[in-house]
Amino acid sequence: MPADVVKLDERRLRRSGPAQFARDLMSHPSRQRLELILERSDAQEVVAALDPNDFFHTIQEIGPDDSLSLLALASLEQVNHLFDIEWWRRDTLEPAKALDWIERLAGAGGAVLLEWLFNVDFELLVSLFKQWISLDTAPEDIDLLEAVESLPPRTLDNHYFWESRYPQFDDLIVQLLTVIFETNYTFFKELLNSVLYAPSPELEEIAFRFHRARLEDNGIPDFYDAMEIYKTIGPKEFSQKALFAQADAERPAPAFALALLPAQDLFAKTLRTLEDPGLIETLQAETAALANKVIIADQLSPDDARALRRAVDKTLAYINLGLELRSGASREKAAQIVRDNFLEHLFRLAQADVARVRGRLRTAVQSGWLKHFPGGIKRLDGEWFDAAEELLASTPKISRSGQEGSASSYDYFRIPSDLGRAGHFVDIIIAVGEVYRLLSEGTDQPDRQVGLERQTQREDVTLGMLVMTAAANLVAGGKWSPHPLPPASWPEIFPLVQPGPIGAAVTDWIERSMSGEKNKSLARAYFDPILRDYDSEMRPFSWQNPPDPQLVRFFLFAELD
Repeated sequence: MPADVVKLDERRLRRSGPAQFARDLMSHPSRQRLELILERSDAQEVVAALDPNDFFHTIQEIGPDDSLSLLALASLEQVNHLFDIEWWRRDTLEPAKALDWIERLAGAGGAVLLEWLFNVDFELLVSLFKQWISLDTAPEDIDLLEAVESLPPRTLDNHYFWESRYPQFDDLIVQLLTVIFETNYTFFKELLNSVLYAPSPELEEIAFRFHRARLEDNGIPDFYDAMEIYKTIGPKEFSQKALFAQADAERPAPAFALALLPAQDLFAKTLRTLEDPGLIETLQAETAALANKVIIADQLSPDDARALRRAVDKTLAYINLGLELRSGASREKAAQIVRDNFLEHLFRLAQADVARVRGRLRTAVQSGWLKHFPGGIKRLDGEWFDAAEELLASTPKISRSGQEGSASSYDYFRIPSDLGRAGHFVDIIIAVGEVYRLLSEGTDQPDRQVGLERQTQREDVTLGMLVMTAAANLVAGGKWSPHPLPPASWPEIFPLVQPGPIGAAVTDWIERSMSGEKNKSLARAYFDPILRDYDSEMRPFSWQNPPDPQLVRFFLFAELD
């Protein structure tokens, strides 16, 4: 975006009211977000207008220790949402992590800490203190001076004595109890009596129920509900939205997910045609809820801002893919679909198609030719191995090739052609299984068969190396065989195995040996990049000055056994 356009956008943003400001804020980089908030005189109203999800994601993107100024402006709801995500793993509290965050809250300012202490769920506070301190009371029938040696070292009233279970947070725990003691002694006694006598399992169960209810109010389901996004859905199972929300000028929907939507996606182009604010807020809320489900279902760490970004990227990619599949890439039809259908159904439609492509490759690995080739997908060459590994990942990705000569990058499936390219890749991997079978069958002499088996046990052997070695043996000695080349003869062999003759030998063998034009074409597609790399790496060497065989990655050499 041109600099003058960016400056104009910032000027408009600065002039808007707190709610509109919060609504537009998430499209800006996190550090700039913080600067824009803090320079306003109504900064607290702006932060209050942030959806709790947007507040949480902003904290994570900026970094917890750099966000104290934002924490100081937070509402109790935002703080509770942050702590609900940070302190719990499934149904278990993490007391040390809670202390980490309360220390940050204390650093942000006394007012926000005091508000939290006296408004947090009592059951949660007791559960935390039960894990933070060892507590005892002074016995009534023994002189305090005699009893003090057997009691924990800390006390404020000579009745309750405690010792921190987390020495590194001892000062913080003293500060918390002192604040409660000096502000409300009745509450202090009730808290410590509960720490002493209230049953822990019941308290934690109640605290967990409140925790889950708050998360669900903010569009974050439990693990099992989140896993529903990975259930297959057919086109006939799509259901229509009954109504979409009315726009709320005072409380905008969470914007963290849609703020990252790539402008070139059909979903983004469709959103730009919509005029109903209520529909747009509904889509914001749906997208954020989906991203939250991905975070939970994929068991991503809420502490990792990059992991959260990946979850949002995946969510947007699958929505866009599902929308393109459902609409045939028609903007008019896409607009009707996002109005009438749930975005989760589009996500699930895309997920099912991606899973089918990955499933075909997984079958080839688990029960096809790669099962019999020791090492499995590690025996694929270079970019083919990388692409297979990415496609078999828990969240499959597909190569987005960069400029010529640059490495490929990998991205989520976003458009239907991605499915087609991935399907073609799987076709290639399945087809070259015939190459491996032919190599094995062609080694009919017992000693050569044993040699091949020994070679395939090596970790660095790939299918391409076997074929290239066989081609070198054919060009140099007249016999197609993957038997390793003798290093001592390399100076005599190298002038014969130039890129042209080797490429012709591989192509001719594919044409003569493989069945079916489609399989031949797919096999050629597999070996084309290998032959290109061989040409690129070998051409600089002269016949009189061959490369060191130990540095030639295309052939098997006997001394490397």
